Amino acid sequence: MLLNLIILILTIISPLISSHHQSPNIIFIFADDLGNADVGYMGSEILTPNIDTLAHSGVILNQHYVQPQCSPSRAAFVTGRYPIHTGFHNGNIMQGELWGLGLEEFLIGEMFQEYGYKTHAIGKWHLGWRTWRHTPIHRGFDSFFGFYFCAHDHYQYTCGLRNGDRNKTSTENRTERRMRKYNKKLVRQGLSIRQPIPDNYFKSKKDKSTSQKYFDLRENYFDEKHRLVDKLRHDLKGEYSANVFTDAAIDKIKNRGEDPFFMYLSYMNVHSPYQAPDHYLDRYTSHMKANKDRKSYAAMMSSMDEGIGNITKTLISEGIYNNTIIVFASDNGANVGYCKDTEAVEGGVVFNKRNKQRIEPGSNYPLRGGKRSIFEGGIRSVAFVHSPLLQVQGRTSNDLIHVVDWFATFEDIISDGYRKPPLYHIKNRLPSDSISAWRAISKGLPGRRKKFLININTKGAVKCGPNAPFKGIRKNQWKLIVGGGGPPAGWYNPYSAPIPSPGMKYIELYNIEIDPSETLNLAPSNPSIVLDLLRELKQYKETMVPSIRRKKIDLTPYLQNMTPTPIEITDPRNSESFFVEDKDNLNNIAFDFEYSEVTDA
Repeated sequence: MLLNLIILILTIISPLISSHHQSPNIIFIFADDLGNADVGYMGSEILTPNIDTLAHSGVILNQHYVQPQCSPSRAAFVTGRYPIHTGFHNGNIMQGELWGLGLEEFLIGEMFQEYGYKTHAIGKWHLGWRTWRHTPIHRGFDSFFGFYFCAHDHYQYTCGLRNGDRNKTSTENRTERRMRKYNKKLVRQGLSIRQPIPDNYFKSKKDKSTSQKYFDLRENYFDEKHRLVDKLRHDLKGEYSANVFTDAAIDKIKNRGEDPFFMYLSYMNVHSPYQAPDHYLDRYTSHMKANKDRKSYAAMMSSMDEGIGNITKTLISEGIYNNTIIVFASDNGANVGYCKDTEAVEGGVVFNKRNKQRIEPGSNYPLRGGKRSIFEGGIRSVAFVHSPLLQVQGRTSNDLIHVVDWFATFEDIISDGYRKPPLYHIKNRLPSDSISAWRAISKGLPGRRKKFLININTKGAVKCGPNAPFKGIRKNQWKLIVGGGGPPAGWYNPYSAPIPSPGMKYIELYNIEIDPSETLNLAPSNPSIVLDLLRELKQYKETMVPSIRRKKIDLTPYLQNMTPTPIEITDPRNSESFFVEDKDNLNNIAFDFEYSEVTDA
C-alpha cells in the first residue's frame, strides 16, 4: 500500500519535474515460466501487490508474445531477431550442450553501450558458455552476476550436467542407454547379449558422475586494468536466489555512477525446482487450497514481487524513479498439465508405466496449452511497462507486441526517436525483425506490428512438447498453426481436472480476437485465409538459417573444481564442431497446399 501511495504522488507531480533531457534508465525484468494467469492483476489468488501496482499505473500489454521455451525467447530479446534467423528455432540449450548464440550477432547490451550506457546482466543467461566470448561480459554487458545455464537449485546454485558421447547425438545416446538396460535384463535371464555396447559405455551403478551437481553462481566484470574477473560466489550458498538477484540489482542502482544504465534482470522464479523461504510459504497456508507445488510456486511469485517492490523503492529513494522505465515479462507460459518423460498428444491424463506423472503447478487458464506449445498459453506472456515517462498511463493495450520488438523500442527511446546517433559502433548489425512499439505504448497510438512469425520448428521431438515439426504465424486477428501446436494442448486449471484437447489437426486456424482460448478451428471454413498465411510462412522459411542442433559432448575438459568453465576463443578445442545442422529438415514439413486439402483439414 505504501508503494501504491508513493507512486500515486509521484505520478501527479512527475510532469512538473524536468528530466526529459536526460537519457532514461531502463530495467527489463524477465520472469521464468510464469503463467499468464498467475499474477494478481490477471485475477490470480497469488499475492503480487507490487506488480499489480506497477501494472495498473502503467500500461498492461495484453497481447505480448514470446517463444514457447527459455533460450529461444532470450535469444529473440537480446538480438531483436526471430529464432529462425539465429538458429534457435528447434528449442533450448539443454544441459550438457555447449552451443550458443552466434558471435556474429549484435546484442541489445552492445546497442546500449553504443549510446553511452552502463549495462548490467543479473540472473539467468542460458544463451551459451562454450567460450568466454559467448558469456555476457563479452556480449555487451559491463557486469554479470548470475549463472550461465538453467534449472538451478534456488539455494545451492547447482545444476546437473549430463555428459554425452562427443561423437553421438542425444538421440543416439538415449538409444544406447535403453539398449544397455535391455541387455542387462537379458543377462540376468541367462541369455546372450543381442547387441554389443561400447566398453566405455558401461558404468557401475555406484558411478554417479552423470548426475553430479555443478556450482554455477558467478560474478564477472573487468577490473581497472581491463582484466576479466571471474568470481565464484560460494559465499552465497544457502541464500535464496530471488533475494540474491534483487540485492545485486539494488547494489547496481545505488552505485550507478553518472551514466544512464540498462539492467537485464532475469529471475529464475518461478522455474522448477519449486522452492521458497518459509515466510513466503506461510502466506498461503490458509489462503490457498492447493497442493504443495502450487503453494511453493505462489510463494516464489511473492518473493519476486517483493524484490520488484524493493527495487522500485530504491529508484525512488535514489531520486531516479521519474527517469526510469520498468518492463516486466515472462520468457514463456507456465508449465502445465502432466510433464515428465512423455505426454499424450491429446493433452489428457498421462501415466508413466512406473509412476503417475506429476501435475505441474502453473496456470495459463483459460488460455490453451503452456510452455513448449505454440497455443496461446505457451507464447502469450504476461507483461507491462511502468514509468512516469509514459504519456498515457493506467490502461491496457491490445496491440500486438513480440519479444523481438524491445530491441527497436529501447533504441527508439534512448535515441530520441532515432534522431540522436550512437556515440560509436561496436560491430555491424544483422537484419532485424524488431519494430518499435514506444509510441503505441507511451502515447496510446495504434501499434505498428500487424503480424509476427510464431516459429518454424523443423525437428519436433521437444521433451514434454510437440513430437513432430510444426510452425505458426499470427496476422491481425488470425492465427495459423501447422503440424500441431502441442502438447500440451488442453486447458489446465490447477484447481480442477484438465480439459483435454479436442484433437489437434494438421492445419488449425483461430480468430484470437474473439476466441483467445482457441476452442474453434476455423480452417475448413476459411481456406483462402489459410492459403494466404501459408504463403507468408513460406516467405519466412526462405530466410531461415540452419538450426543449431543439440549434441551432447564430454564436458569433463570444461569442468574445473566442479564448476563449468568457458575456454578461450583461441583454445584448440574451440575448433571442434559440436553442431549438428539441419540436412533435409528444412523441407520435411509442407508449405504448399491445394484449396481442397485445406477445406478437408
